[in-house]
Amino acid sequence: MISVSILYDSGERRVDFVLHPTDLSQASERAFHHALAIAIRSGSQFTLLHAVGRRATDNWVDFPSVRSTLGQWRAAGTVAGLEDSTRRASISKIEVDIRDPVAASMQYIGRHAVDMIVMATTGRRGLARLVRAPHAERLARESKIMTLFVPEGGRYFVAADTGEVTLRRILVPVDPATDPKPAMIRAVGSATLLDDPSLEITLLHVGEGEEMSVTDVPDLPFCRWKALQRSGDVVEQILGVADEIEADAIYMTTTWDKAGFGKVTGAVTEGVVAGAPCPVATVPVERN
Repeated sequence: MISVSILYDSGERRVDFVLHPTDLSQASERAFHHALAIAIRSGSQFTLLHAVGRRATDNWVDFPSVRSTLGQWRAAGTVAGLEDSTRRASISKIEVDIRDPVAASMQYIGRHAVDMIVMATTGRRGLARLVRAPHAERLARESKIMTLFVPEGGRYFVAADTGEVTLRRILVPVDPATDPKPAMIRAVGSATLLDDPSLEITLLHVGEGEEMSVTDVPDLPFCRWKALQRSGDVVEQILGVADEIEADAIYMTTTWDKAGFGKVTGAVTEGVVAGAPCPVATVPVERN
């Protein structure tokens, strides 16, 4: 039997600094709304970063304004009662004179204590991943910082027009070779983003034989735990269950292992990020 243990009072560092690298695309707008909502609800510092040369800089002024977006959300009444955390949030919007977005972001991260990166992803599968790794995944791997990937299509948990956060159902894949507790702890902590916290966290183990049990999880009034067992291809099962339970997000610990020679599909994390029907939060850990 696979036993999962978690302590809520974990000492995990809170999210005090959110970085959103953007290519000024329509896909990046959805990630921008997630990054901004997380920052203002956490009272965090927030930086919107653009690497010059990725797109015409004229698009920079057309990209959604933080001020106008917050004004729209206030008019919708969604951020009522969040004025204190909004005032604590320090917001900046910068361009970096480096063409490579990963290099630009890494330079910024080297000078600032970033706790979370929020990025858009359009997904890339099969041989295309080996030929040209997506910038978002490269940055997450190189920075070793918790990253939220927001897909261009599929479900999302922040409404662009109102800023409403609907993060209720979270899927946490459990791999016996990788400690799942950091992802579980971050999933529980996401309740702070909700006006009326109510979470359902589903733990999923993909493998033969052993059943999974949930033990020593925090008994919290706003959190309900479930455990599922599946067999078959790991990535396919994770994506299938995410659709089955209509997950609002997937939280997963990862060592960001690179694909070996001949492994066209790459590691599990890359496969999940490429095909996820909802945002994916990756929490980096060391290999056991």
